[in-house]
Amino acid sequence: IILIKFEILLNIASAIICFLHSLLFSDAQLLYDNVIYQDYKSILVEIIAYVVYCLYCNLFKSNTIKNMYLLLFNITILGICLLLSYITLYICYSLPKSYMLSAIFAIIFVLIIICISLYDKFLAVIEENTNYRFKLELDKMEQVYSAQLDDKLNQLHSLRHDMKNHLIVIDGYASQHNDRKIHEYIHNISEDLSLTNTVDSGSHIVSALIAEKENKAKSQNIRCEINISIPGINIDDFSITTIIGNLFDNAIKAASECEHGWIRFSLTQTGSYMSIVIENSYSGNIIENNGEFTSTKNDKVLPHGIGIKNVRKVVSNLNGHIDFSYTSGYFSVKAELPNYS
Repeated sequence: IILIKFEILLNIASAIICFLHSLLFSDAQLLYDNVIYQDYKSILVEIIAYVVYCLYCNLFKSNTIKNMYLLLFNITILGICLLLSYITLYICYSLPKSYMLSAIFAIIFVLIIICISLYDKFLAVIEENTNYRFKLELDKMEQVYSAQLDDKLNQLHSLRHDMKNHLIVIDGYASQHNDRKIHEYIHNISEDLSLTNTVDSGSHIVSALIAEKENKAKSQNIRCEINISIPGINIDDFSITTIIGNLFDNAIKAASECEHGWIRFSLTQTGSYMSIVIENSYSGNIIENNGEFTSTKNDKVLPHGIGIKNVRKVVSNLNGHIDFSYTSGYFSVKAELPNYS
């Protein structure tokens, strides 16, 4: 049964490719009149069908994010097949007894084998390059966060060194019953300490990411509450930053459209599962369609739709699950992931 299905699909695919090939080269009449031309054409169509099948299988089984380079690679292979088929058929028509036909066929097979055999290596190079750029971004983010922590520690050391003097000044204002001056002085000290908030998630990368997103939200006048209570993170950096980064970015974009936007983020551990919850405000109404969220405010895809597919894919790969819920002006995302050593 499988063989019969394969033969049927192969014949259908070959017929479609033959039709498109003849349409491209305008050789329908020549194909009808010349028997030798028909034989060469049939072999070339079978080769092209095999190439298309191999490219489809490689692309389907690939777990990497598809990009322009993969598309160009596939187009290049198909372009080579079409070019060589044109040359072969031209020689077949012009010089039917030429030894070049055998050479051309040999070249076709060699090039196709090389291209298809290099396909997996090409995907590996793209994935390695993507991971390298991702690591550079994480390293840069971690350096910025480390610099912020150093500034925070320097501020604390400076405050501790000057604390006695600060207390003397405050005591002087208190003896004068100058509550306004006391309030202003304490406010100035608080502002000096507001450069960055320390975030302790058990992972320096995740802490840096959350701190960066929190600062981004606050820079857009979004009230942000962070709650982290987790002993450690045993999920790879790429997966956890993909989930938190996308969800946080979407929440920031949605909350920024509100007059008094807010975001609540929590990272907790229950048993062997990590729970990531992001709640935020939004404006307009939501229409959900096949996992995509559309806002009636501007008839565009809600910011929550950006990156959601990537998040779903990563959560699925980690054998976790994710839930979305929303009411008027309130949107919530909860992801639960296995997190054990």
